[in-house]
Amino acid sequence: MEENAVLNSVKNETTSGYAAVRETAALLRPNANLVLQITGEDRKTWLQGQITNDVLGLGPRGSLGFCVLKPTGQILAHGRLWDAPESLYCVLPNPPREAVLDRLETMIILEDVQIQPLDDHTLLSLQGPKASEALSSLVELPTLDLGFGDAPNGERVILLRHDRTGEGGWDVLGSPAAIEGIASELSDFPTLSEEEWNVLRLERGEPMAGVDYDERTLVMELGRQFVEEHISFTKGCYTGQEVVERIRSRGHTNRTWVGLRSQAPLEAGSHVYWTDEEGDEKVVGKVTSACVSPLFGPIAAAMLRNEAARSGEPVRAGAVECWVDPFPLSLEAHIG
Repeated sequence: MEENAVLNSVKNETTSGYAAVRETAALLRPNANLVLQITGEDRKTWLQGQITNDVLGLGPRGSLGFCVLKPTGQILAHGRLWDAPESLYCVLPNPPREAVLDRLETMIILEDVQIQPLDDHTLLSLQGPKASEALSSLVELPTLDLGFGDAPNGERVILLRHDRTGEGGWDVLGSPAAIEGIASELSDFPTLSEEEWNVLRLERGEPMAGVDYDERTLVMELGRQFVEEHISFTKGCYTGQEVVERIRSRGHTNRTWVGLRSQAPLEAGSHVYWTDEEGDEKVVGKVTSACVSPLFGPIAAAMLRNEAARSGEPVRAGAVECWVDPFPLSLEAHIG
């Protein structure tokens, strides 16, 4: 099969849900999420010292991205936090569950804080420019980032504003019965496949724990966009802050997680090669995720040494010539 035929075949398998997210809306059933409810009088001041973003600066029913770091600055997990009147809700995608829970629970000393994994709840996400319109026909949406509503079966659900794709969207959290009732009412919208979600997250530059980073990855290595969305540099102390500040004062890490684009499909696990000014080819990193995008064509993510991680820099992933496009990917970027 010719190269263009291969690309067209892959694209045709990744269009229904993808197109719906871009044009209307599509359902996403996130799996391997750790959903936490944190209660207690000291929940905000305690969590302020545990995560990278500014909990105390968060307005009522607001939300923010955050990371949980090891004391040495490596990222243990990342996620999103919402403020409710009497609790905090956290959604962490694909984290090392026991390590996260152990780390958080061992940091509760005398504080009035309780951490409850909501394993008996189901999470459903509706993403796309028409997500709010569609969901508001079933439940009353909050004007802020968090609210509560009644599912079609009368049970209470938690509504969390969560833009996972850049097109807007909501997560709905509730009992399995309540969530299935909402999903049934929204069945006219397609459900994203794992392949379609992989394309959407890579276009936006959303890393996957255990795939694009691991416990050896410094949080600052995940790139400027990720850092801006997940780290506050004006808050008080938190675990791992000393390393983060040291890297910021020095100006950079030695490597960065970036996007790659090419004219042919790329493969996760491929070594990435770069040619220096003397003409010597060097291994500068490895592809962490790869797919074919209906919008951008073949794309990938790779952790590269900084000398090769510049926008438009030509590199080779395995046998495939490609170029660097820092996240989020842009149609206006250098095209090879």
